[in-house]
Amino acid sequence: MKLPKAGTITCTPFIEEFRKYSFSYFKNDVWAALAVALMTIPQSIAYALLAGLPPRAGFYSAIFGTIFSASLGSSRVLISGPSTGTAILIQTSIAEVLYAYYATATGLEKEAIVLHILTQIVIIMGIIQILAAFFNVSKLLQFVSRPVVLGYFAGITVAIISTQIFYFTGVSKGSNIADSTLLKIWVFFSQIFTISFPTVILGVFSLALLILIRKIWKKLPDALIMLVIAAGIAYFMNLSFDQAIVKRLGDLEITREPIPQLTFPIIDLTLINKVFPAAVAISLLGILEIFSISRTFAAKSGHRTVVNQDVFGLGIANALLSFIYGTLPASGSATRTSLNYQMEGKTRAAAIFSGIFTGIIVLSCWPLVKLIPLSALAALLMATVPTLMNWGEIRLCFYATKEDATVFLITFISCLIFSLDIAFFIGIVISIASYLRKSATPHLVEYAFNSKGRLIVISAKAEVHRKVRIIGIAGELYFASADIFQTAIQSIAEDKKTAAIVLRLNNIYHMDASMCLAILNLYESLHFTRRHLVISGLTEEVWHVFHRAGLVKQIGLDNLYFTDETNPQFSTWKACLRAQELIQ
Repeated sequence: MKLPKAGTITCTPFIEEFRKYSFSYFKNDVWAALAVALMTIPQSIAYALLAGLPPRAGFYSAIFGTIFSASLGSSRVLISGPSTGTAILIQTSIAEVLYAYYATATGLEKEAIVLHILTQIVIIMGIIQILAAFFNVSKLLQFVSRPVVLGYFAGITVAIISTQIFYFTGVSKGSNIADSTLLKIWVFFSQIFTISFPTVILGVFSLALLILIRKIWKKLPDALIMLVIAAGIAYFMNLSFDQAIVKRLGDLEITREPIPQLTFPIIDLTLINKVFPAAVAISLLGILEIFSISRTFAAKSGHRTVVNQDVFGLGIANALLSFIYGTLPASGSATRTSLNYQMEGKTRAAAIFSGIFTGIIVLSCWPLVKLIPLSALAALLMATVPTLMNWGEIRLCFYATKEDATVFLITFISCLIFSLDIAFFIGIVISIASYLRKSATPHLVEYAFNSKGRLIVISAKAEVHRKVRIIGIAGELYFASADIFQTAIQSIAEDKKTAAIVLRLNNIYHMDASMCLAILNLYESLHFTRRHLVISGLTEEVWHVFHRAGLVKQIGLDNLYFTDETNPQFSTWKACLRAQELIQ
């Protein structure tokens, strides 16, 4: 059976879809787009705040990132734009570069450096994701285990809380340094005496109101309603006192009108080595989010998606976003995609319309946006934390195996101790190392024919002193498993009563030069002591490797037997007859 191949990437994936477009589709798409836009606006502000950037950074990503990625992706329901994971990674990455190389920068100079760093990250992300789509890097995602992803997002949830708790309570952050999550928590408790009780009260009220709206009026734009009410309360609270007791978006120096400023992005070679690791981590996270969301909703809707096409669309979107000065990169949004699906958006036009509606609403309501209190935005972000945690899957990791639990805990703890981009790479390395360790251990089993002529497995504890030993191997036979194979087979070869070994390779489909050398060493070792090696269960692929490597000539064609899928034991039976013939 042939596995489905990766779809071809195209620059016009929308043509066939729009040929069948109808007015009924248009109505569904418009209503879904409006609902998504109303959810997008508060989320964009919150994610920009989470990244330590102006609100316009989130708006640009939500408007243009959504439009570009929807136009060039394959999914009909996927909504892209700013996301929680990329926002928190952007914040930690920029803060780390600032702290390490530009610690003395302040005011407008610091803002310019931040936006310059951001532009470098976004353009590198675009390039990496476009290349990833063409080189089918989505296949590599199978090596990132689920415990790593769960541990990473668990770490992100703690990082979000440790960042937003300052806005939620009004506690002073002190100097802006690149802290680990644990250090941020320590700073919060050391500065807790600066708490603002009006800010806390408004934050708690906003969080409670948001939860209440979500429970009672599920189809209403809960975040937007909560922010409007909180803004009204904050306005009257500040009006009742001589000074602003509750900080709002307008109080931040970074708050300016969201008029896009076009620029030509140039890669800064002096900065690229400082931001490249972070850009790679954020790129991979974006690909992982797109992969997960696209596949999930494709299964629900029944529409076929091409992951590489979605990654290509995301890469083009980020490459084009780098031309807009000071924008967050685009990634997949699970919450907005879910809303689009629930509102029965029919085509990619829903995502495109949502980007257009977001732009119109933001530009017409900008003076009101500046009245939103920071504590309410922090409450909105903290309310998204439970959506990042899949408690059922986390419990499954702990119940399944100790290794899964260990991988989860190491990734999670790494997120608390190190910066998030480093923690992401630590998780990937652990995941790949775990895979290599398992795949590099071939499964060796000794067989024997019973009185009925059937192969049976001999217990590993049993003492076997037969002249002909049948050794079956299962697993991937490549360079990492060569030494393990040689060590395991050596103990069998050292038994002087063994006159011939039948190597059964029925479950082997991949082999490299290292394993060919290991088998050749086994043959030469047996041949030197006038003993024999016969191989059964050869597949066509392994045969070609043997032939090119010269093993067919060395071992002898008469000592090699092809597998028969209709009767898998037949080649081993013939190999055993050949072994008996050789030792007589």
